[in-house]
Amino acid sequence: MSSLARRYVEPLFEVALEKDQLDLIAGDLAGLDEALKASVDLRRFLTNPSIDRRAKKTVTHKIFDGVSEYTMNFMKLVIEKNRPEIFLVSSQLYQSLLNEHRGVTPGVVESATPLDDATFEKVRRELETRFKTKLHLERRVEKDLVGGMRVRVGNTVIDGSVKSQLARLKVSLMGA
Repeated sequence: MSSLARRYVEPLFEVALEKDQLDLIAGDLAGLDEALKASVDLRRFLTNPSIDRRAKKTVTHKIFDGVSEYTMNFMKLVIEKNRPEIFLVSSQLYQSLLNEHRGVTPGVVESATPLDDATFEKVRRELETRFKTKLHLERRVEKDLVGGMRVRVGNTVIDGSVKSQLARLKVSLMGA
C-alpha cells in the first residue's frame, strides 16, 4: 500500500515544491485526513465501489472547495483511479516527504503532566544535540507514566518514566 500511495503522493509533493506550496498542500491533506477520521459517512461514500466516480468527484469538490488546485487534482485522480485507500495515508506520507526535504526528524515527547514551554524547549534542544538533527516534536500527556517522560524519535525510545523505573525495580526484586 505504501509504495502505491507514494506513486500518487510524490508527484503532488514535487508540484508543491515547484509551486512553493509545500505548507499549503500539507494543510490541505491534514484537513482531508481530519475529515475522513471525523466522518464515517464520508469514508464510506469515498470507498463505496457502487457509487459513481463522477458523483464522488462532485461531492469532494463541494466539501473541499477551499483546497489548492493541485490538491484537488490529486483527489480527483485518486478517485478516478479508484484508489480511495490512498486518502487514508496521504497526509502522513506527504508529511514524511516534507520532513525529509527539510531535514527534520519527527518525534514524540510523552509526559505524565503537561510540559511548560521552557522545559519542552530545553528537552528539544538536548535531543537535537543527542540525535544530531533538527527535530519536530509532538507533546503528549500520558497519565499512566506516573512521572518523568518517554521520548520516541524514529526507532529509538528513551524511557525515563516512573512507570518503567518501577517495572525495572520489580523485575530486579523478583530476580534477587
